[in-house]
Amino acid sequence: MTLVGCFAVPHPPIIIPEVGGASVDEAEATVRGMTEVREKAAALAPDTIVLLSPHSPLARSQMGVSLAARYKGSLAYFRAPQVRVDAEGDVPLAEAIMQRAAEHGIPAIATAGRGEVFDLDHGAMVPLVYLTGGLVKPARLVVLSFSYLDLDEHVRFGRSIGETLVAAEERTVYVASSDLSHRLIPGAPAGYDPRGAQFDRAVADAFAAGDWEGLLSIDPNVVAGAGECGYRSLAVLSGVLRAYEAAGGKTHDRLLSYEGPWGVGYLVGEVELTPAAGGPGAEPGAKGGAAREPAHASQEGARP
Repeated sequence: MTLVGCFAVPHPPIIIPEVGGASVDEAEATVRGMTEVREKAAALAPDTIVLLSPHSPLARSQMGVSLAARYKGSLAYFRAPQVRVDAEGDVPLAEAIMQRAAEHGIPAIATAGRGEVFDLDHGAMVPLVYLTGGLVKPARLVVLSFSYLDLDEHVRFGRSIGETLVAAEERTVYVASSDLSHRLIPGAPAGYDPRGAQFDRAVADAFAAGDWEGLLSIDPNVVAGAGECGYRSLAVLSGVLRAYEAAGGKTHDRLLSYEGPWGVGYLVGEVELTPAAGGPGAEPGAKGGAAREPAHASQEGARP
């Protein structure tokens, strides 16, 4: 199997030093977790990164798959134009994801056409600054988006993605970009609601325990009060993992960090993947498939 790694990461621009400056120190746990993600990604040496951003173009009743030939973005909006990402799109893999979704009856739309350049939003930019910061060879990119359909549909979308990545020839890493509650404290970006902390605690505890059924069964009233932007992203990730396990692989969740210093919850997590014995990418004693020389960053500008 050539899905070699999965991550759940937040996307606050303030954790990029060129944006946050001295304030980065207030999110020390998150920066430490993201630094570990960067190191893990470098060791996995992916050919392609598949990333779902909550801030990518969103259709109410259709999942989104970009078929773009190239991805470009910067943090100029956050006064750091020198921090850039420029990556080639993996069009064949994106097309395969679209086809597999159609086979499963999952409504999906192309958020960018073949030959187009896709403008990266901060939900993709921030994770990619870290993820590509340790690479030696460029990784291609596919960017996905969720919808307003129910959680079950997002899990099914994830399963179709996972089936595609397991069958792919290229080494792929899947990334769920997801901030949690925006209502943790008075003065938080979306106001304060005590259900915010309740939601984040439930998500973090369930992730740490590898309890995806519990994570997806949080009281809808609590979810509604949390003001989150990442729950559906995590639902898609759960489907990716189900597909990997259905193919004989094993998964192990690791909560790398959680904190909410500015009223928004930031969870950094890794899912270690162990391929089925004798399957593609399997190597005795290796997690996440056979390692090779790390790939180099396609991102321009300073690395955190």
